[in-house]
Amino acid sequence: MQHNISLRHTLDNKADRSSVGVARLLEASIAPNTAKAYGDALRKLFDHLDGQPLTDTTMAGYLAHLYTRGLAPASVTVVVQAVRFWEKLDRRPSSVGPLTSRTLAGIRREGRNRGRGQVTGLTRETVKIMVQNAVSTDTLAGLRDAALFRVMSDGLLRIGEAVAIDCAHITTEFDGSGRLLLLQSKTDQEGKGASLFLTARTVDTIQQLQQKAGYTEGPLFRRMLKGDRMSDTRLTVDGARLAIKAAAELVGIKGVSGHSLRIGTAQELAQRGATLVELQNAGRWTDSQMPAHYTREQAAGKGAVARLLGID
Repeated sequence: MQHNISLRHTLDNKADRSSVGVARLLEASIAPNTAKAYGDALRKLFDHLDGQPLTDTTMAGYLAHLYTRGLAPASVTVVVQAVRFWEKLDRRPSSVGPLTSRTLAGIRREGRNRGRGQVTGLTRETVKIMVQNAVSTDTLAGLRDAALFRVMSDGLLRIGEAVAIDCAHITTEFDGSGRLLLLQSKTDQEGKGASLFLTARTVDTIQQLQQKAGYTEGPLFRRMLKGDRMSDTRLTVDGARLAIKAAAELVGIKGVSGHSLRIGTAQELAQRGATLVELQNAGRWTDSQMPAHYTREQAAGKGAVARLLGID
């Protein structure tokens, strides 16, 4: 049974304008990818229930079902977040009760290591090799990929943030370095923005791309056409992910994802002495848990045991 679950608030004719305004603000508070993830989670939930009412009991049972199928706690948590968001938009009473909360807590506790450690970080040295390989093809596609890898590595960018960059978002400083204006990100849904540092080499690669492709406005990273021609259409998340994976596999690295460039730079910063707070700020993480997880091996190498007992 297919259920079309919309995240749009369904208001009756008696709803006042202030309610409509609040609903629109709520919708605007999540990114498109988050809205898609919530919609997918809700559809699968109702397909599983197959006509059963959504209650605290059925919700808890579904979470347990997902966990026994091998899903990580983070993936299970998305379902609860989606239900809460949908019920809030539709002004429904919450079906997330004590049983669901206890079930989710147990899943998080028991499965805290499930799904972790699977993504390979791409270090700066690896990125340099990937860039060299891409540029050596002497193609527009290769130059585009080289610029993409450099920008994502410098800015610790999520893949969705990278493909959303426009040419106007990048400025050049007197020393040849650049600044990237990140207008919105996963952890900045209000659009406060952030200014990120780009190395002079990255700026130079971007300028080479623009000069060879012949554009200085619109999307920075674009889809390719046959004959190594560049379109006016923005590069997709899937297209960028495929480019990263292909370039990494070319140098013998597997298990990469759209986060690998971001993770690799975080690991290198940690290796060079960046504090956890500095890592959190550089990667725009809302808390310290994720950068601490990604850089735990680098932290161990600089901990008290390594410093004080490493020479024994």
